Amino acid sequence: MEKFSNSQDDSVQQMLQKLTTLWRTRAAVNQDIPVYSELEFDASKADFTEALLPFRGHGAWLEASEEIKTACLAYAWGIYNLKTIYIECDIVTPACEDIIKTPPQSKNRDLLQDVMSEALLDEALHTRMSVMACNYIYDKRKLTPLDFTDFNLVKWRHKQLASCGAEWERRLTRFGIACASETLITDYLKTMAEDDSVQRICHEVTRTHAMDEWNHSSVFSFSAMDVIRGLSEKERDYFRAIIRKTVEMFTNNELGAWATVFQMVGMPFADQLIHDTGDSNEVSVYTDSVERLIDRIGLATKPSTIILPTHSASAHAHVSEGVSA
Repeated sequence: MEKFSNSQDDSVQQMLQKLTTLWRTRAAVNQDIPVYSELEFDASKADFTEALLPFRGHGAWLEASEEIKTACLAYAWGIYNLKTIYIECDIVTPACEDIIKTPPQSKNRDLLQDVMSEALLDEALHTRMSVMACNYIYDKRKLTPLDFTDFNLVKWRHKQLASCGAEWERRLTRFGIACASETLITDYLKTMAEDDSVQRICHEVTRTHAMDEWNHSSVFSFSAMDVIRGLSEKERDYFRAIIRKTVEMFTNNELGAWATVFQMVGMPFADQLIHDTGDSNEVSVYTDSVERLIDRIGLATKPSTIILPTHSASAHAHVSEGVSA
């Protein structure tokens, strides 16, 4: 078990205090949110940044009609928001609740509860924003809403938790996936948040979400610093492995959702497009961010010796209290 110095303790405490102070003035939940239904809709603008499509350079996409492309970009906005809703509800919210209900036994106990309860409020607003913005585009484009639930990150998390043989595994799995997700989503949001050529509502919702998530990345990083101080070397190794494995799942291209969309819009050569695209996105970009997270929270002393399978994990350690069910 690693002991932090007083200066490290003070640093974590000061940052948590700073983050909760910033939340009061910067968080979207504390601001006036526009009535999205009243925002002007421009049918000539795309609803999603084309550069983020995993198949953007494929011949089938390049040769598709403008009508199909427009519908696909609208559904890309739908996929993005549905995945966001699942991440907020099924991944981040339970991790916030863990810390709120059974915080680590540290002098920062009350601060950890504060920042996590603030993040929980943010996630509820982000979910509502996604629901409203998604339905706005469906309505304006006269499209049937996408009904899809089988997102790979969430599915993998469920299977990972089901494979855990002890409560300590479930605790670290939940917290590790949430920590990685809150870091990774800032990278994903950045492009859309800076793209003012897309539909105004899409730009505004993503920009607002991104501002909160940049803060959440720090919240989870400094909370992790507090949590891991009480972990054994085996526990730290397991936590590190969970964070790294999350990158692969987070960056999955969600081709199941796209197969559904292509069927709905009548995309020509859809099967070939799905086949050629593959599951993996630009993983290296996200890997760099997660490695910086691992270094920042003090887990970069050595490579993880634990290899987690895609849909299961073996037991390797014991966890101390602090991240609960």
